[in-house]
Amino acid sequence: MAISLPEGDLDTRLERYLEGFRDRHELEEHDTKGNALKVVIPPESLQSVLATAKEDLGIIHLSFITVVDREGSFEFTYELLDLRGGRVMIKTAIEGEEPVIGTATAVYPTANWHEREAYDMFGVAFAGHPDLRRPYMWQDNFDHHPLVKSFEISTRRTFEGLR
Repeated sequence: MAISLPEGDLDTRLERYLEGFRDRHELEEHDTKGNALKVVIPPESLQSVLATAKEDLGIIHLSFITVVDREGSFEFTYELLDLRGGRVMIKTAIEGEEPVIGTATAVYPTANWHEREAYDMFGVAFAGHPDLRRPYMWQDNFDHHPLVKSFEISTRRTFEGLR
């Protein structure tokens, strides 16, 4: 399988990425600093924006997904690398205590593990994920997500029935 990396210098590539996103999607916000382009999008366009990044703009690697609990909403950052020094951060947020967002695994298979971690730690469900198992916490009898700000450690109650 041949891989072709995006051409041009860093500034040219980041501008081309921004124009590519602007031409195809609604952007709520965007900013370029150093080697990174940040775009903020509505959550319903996440999968199509990621598909544009990979298929049309040639940004081939999803490096990580971060989740931040904003107490009432969850903020997501998908960091993409063009493997020539350019970074693209796709940011979105969803409201609610039981968050659900579409999976990115169909576009970026590396999203599989990152989404499983986010599910395990924050309780975020990724609709359409092929195998949303918990990688760290117990599969059964542990209905908690330790990085949610409302999580309270009460060792007796939290871990009851797991030993």
